Amino acid sequence: MTLSKTYQRPWTGWQVRVWVLALLLLGAALRLGAVGAVPPGLYQDEAQNGLDALRVLQGEWPVYFAANNGREPGFIYLVAAAVAVLGRTPFAIRLPSFFIGTLTLAATYDLARILFSIPGQSQADARRMGRLALATLAVTFWHVHLSRVGFRVVLLPLFTALYLGQAVRALRSQRHRYWIAAGALYGASWYTYMAARFTPVAIAALAIYGLYFHWRRRSAASSLQPDVQARLKLVRGIALALAAAFVVLLPLGFYTLTHPEVVLARSGQVSILSDSIHQGRFWQTLGQHTLRTAGMFTVRGDRIWRHNLAWRPVWDPALGLAFTLGLGVCLAGILGSRPELVLIVIWTGAMALPTLLAEDAPHFLRAAGVLPTAALIPAVGLAWLSSTVYRITGRHRLAALLPWLLLSLGLVSTTYDYFVRYPAAPSTYTWFETGAVDLADQLNALRLAEDRAASVAGRGAPAALFIDRQLWEEWPALPFMLAGNADHRPIKFLPDDSGSWPDDSGRSASSIIYAVWPYRDWEPDVLPNLPRPSYLQLFRGPHAQGDRDPAPFTTALIIAATTRPAVPEPVGYFEGGVLLRAALVKENDSVSEVWLWWETSEPLDDDYTVFVHYLRDGNRIAQHDGQPGLGHLRTSFWQPGDLILDIHTLDDIAPASAHDTIRLGLYDATTGRGLIVVDGAGNPLDVLDETALNLPVITVKD
Repeated sequence: MTLSKTYQRPWTGWQVRVWVLALLLLGAALRLGAVGAVPPGLYQDEAQNGLDALRVLQGEWPVYFAANNGREPGFIYLVAAAVAVLGRTPFAIRLPSFFIGTLTLAATYDLARILFSIPGQSQADARRMGRLALATLAVTFWHVHLSRVGFRVVLLPLFTALYLGQAVRALRSQRHRYWIAAGALYGASWYTYMAARFTPVAIAALAIYGLYFHWRRRSAASSLQPDVQARLKLVRGIALALAAAFVVLLPLGFYTLTHPEVVLARSGQVSILSDSIHQGRFWQTLGQHTLRTAGMFTVRGDRIWRHNLAWRPVWDPALGLAFTLGLGVCLAGILGSRPELVLIVIWTGAMALPTLLAEDAPHFLRAAGVLPTAALIPAVGLAWLSSTVYRITGRHRLAALLPWLLLSLGLVSTTYDYFVRYPAAPSTYTWFETGAVDLADQLNALRLAEDRAASVAGRGAPAALFIDRQLWEEWPALPFMLAGNADHRPIKFLPDDSGSWPDDSGRSASSIIYAVWPYRDWEPDVLPNLPRPSYLQLFRGPHAQGDRDPAPFTTALIIAATTRPAVPEPVGYFEGGVLLRAALVKENDSVSEVWLWWETSEPLDDDYTVFVHYLRDGNRIAQHDGQPGLGHLRTSFWQPGDLILDIHTLDDIAPASAHDTIRLGLYDATTGRGLIVVDGAGNPLDVLDETALNLPVITVKD
């Protein structure tokens, strides 16, 4: 019995090609749409791939990258090519995954088509299986996500589909070129991701089944004489495949033999054989992981937000039904000696071992080797369902449309979950370390703005950037996105724990930008080394939250002393020479910020607190009190000629109306005395509140 009975006129060649192209374009659209926004950020593993790609561009060609627990090189060399063209951006690291993922769709179509091209059966049925497998993988959330991030594992499904397809061709035709291609592609797969080390288990299980299947055929036809010539062809073909694999694997194999502590270290860290993982309950842990791995397809998937919409199973209910039906058909096929179905079951089961035998099961990166064959299981189920409906009802159109209806439901589910629910989850932002990318973007924007300002002012020297080593080492996105930009400015570091500056050059620059770890006493290192007078700005860096952090935290404080820009006439004056150059309200989705630009014509001996009241219809609806520059650019620090940016955050303010105003001033927090508002000549103004300046609200969108 075939899985997909031909119940309609077979399509012509161009119709098949149009359908396949349409499915590939759909898959490509899912993998490229909203690029740069979903997912956000750049996780440290991705950034480390970018750093190693820079090493490649500098002339290093390692066969294995030892940093970050060790990584196979295939994906990193592709990233190097993208970075060479697109520069140091998250997009450059992730773009290769798009092409790899789209090629995997085509390779999966080819694998399904050749696998089900069974002698004596309709080739139209084989092509239909190819389309169903292609469509299934195209709308699978798991593979869509892998095709949009910069993880090297995305290469493993591609090479798996490629060498399995060539191996099936080789077994059926016994042509040498297919054996060589299968062996070479298999050897290359070991350069993709460490889960490839489990493929010998799958190959051994398939070989055992092949021997058993051959023995059963011999037993059923005992009078059949052995075909010695066919056996010799098979042996020669296997030898060619092994030789090709050996040649391709030789560099990596030699490195592994000489550096086992580098290549094999990560496996030991995550294995459930480790006491730290199973904690004295190995068999219980093994049983739990087996159930979790089996249930990841339809019950509950990976919990890690970097890999998945947490806990979402591989397939939605519609394709989960197809998977369940297909798994039943495949298991029955084992009993019925259907080699194509046996391959699907054995390969999927064996390549699930990397997650089953490691911590955090199910883990969608370690399990990625199952994707090409696992995608065939719902395709089998859809074909069986279509054939069954046709046999029962005799309705051609219903039988033909039913699989595509279930696939359409899968498409809707994946699109909604990935492009609506996934980016809206705060955990997606934090688990991809988006704060580090935003921090790098802030620093790059400040440097670019200062370069332009310095050019306008006739100064050619760029701004010097100093950064805390802790930030540099904790967030690989920073060295990837900052170091050695187009002008090749080196990054300088703040003093180490001993208090000494490791590199004194640059502190005398006319403009400096500092990025400091905010949870240490950084002021003695930074404030005395700011060039004066300058445009002084202090910003909080973005928020971040690590996997084990109980709450979000501020990644950094940014302190900039840059070229003073052109300024408008003051909007207000206070006694003591204090004047306010401008006041703006910046609105964003959650909070509003009042930006003030202060200046003084003479030094101030005291530290004054700034108050900001937001008034609507004369009523105060929000306020903030604080010393300038988030408490760090205190008024006693100001010098004549400095321009000080002072930001105050106000919560729960609806969009501004035309009659809103702000009332602000400065006061001594110890005595409560406020500075008096004066005119440009220093004379007190005749106002009801002599210590408050009232201004109309000028808003800008952040």
